[in-house]
Amino acid sequence: MMQQELFNVSEMEQQNPLYGRRVGFIGKFSNRASLIKKVKEYGASDKSKDGVTRDTQILVMGDAIKQEDLNRLCCYEHDGWKPLKISESELEGIFKGHFSGYETPLVPVKNVSIDFSYYTWTPPIIEDTGEEGSGVRRSSPLVYGDANPIYGMEIYVPERPNENMAIIRQIIGNFGGYATPKYDDDTNVIMLGEKTLSLLKQGVKDEVILKIEKQYNESSSRIFNIQFTSEPDFIEWVKKRMERFPDESTLSLLNRYLSGK
Repeated sequence: MMQQELFNVSEMEQQNPLYGRRVGFIGKFSNRASLIKKVKEYGASDKSKDGVTRDTQILVMGDAIKQEDLNRLCCYEHDGWKPLKISESELEGIFKGHFSGYETPLVPVKNVSIDFSYYTWTPPIIEDTGEEGSGVRRSSPLVYGDANPIYGMEIYVPERPNENMAIIRQIIGNFGGYATPKYDDDTNVIMLGEKTLSLLKQGVKDEVILKIEKQYNESSSRIFNIQFTSEPDFIEWVKKRMERFPDESTLSLLNRYLSGK
């Protein structure tokens, strides 16, 4: 008797961790085709297949996993799509009725949890495969150099009790960026304050980070393709820029900012 014959649909939803879930497979297995067929027989989604997608809920990890699969998984987890990872032996245990500890939501849930690694993240290169591709990934933090990295960028500058915030936004505007106190799907860069960044290094999330997480997780966006920078790093770049390419307007704003410190 097959496993699904032992339960009615509602009981399977409650007990069988494979039921209705999208299962993916990466790496080498004893018999990949047989495993994919078997998870579907045990009630997994018909979309269960080789590889990993953003909607994969349970990911079976085999031996000798290709780097391209690990890169894709890394990007998807960075975006908040974090499948439950199990081994082939654990999957065989599920087939035998060992269900405890493998629970996942019936519908995939996006959940970005920002830590300091997001500030320093260098994305791996993955092939763009249409709906599941990532497009061009931006490295963090924003790289300052001779070129102007903020031109044409929408930069989220969180509100904070600092009389210099208006000056920061004006300087950003002088360099062709658009500073906004609102984070949305059009945001390219997030400029963190010194306190927020210091806390994040210590593993503490302040209200700025929690707000970013909440807004992204509740949005329709499937990719967290954001660069981070900090107010101190930006000001340091502006200082060096003014030494080489001074302009009266930006210099005046910079001096007002520094004198307000």
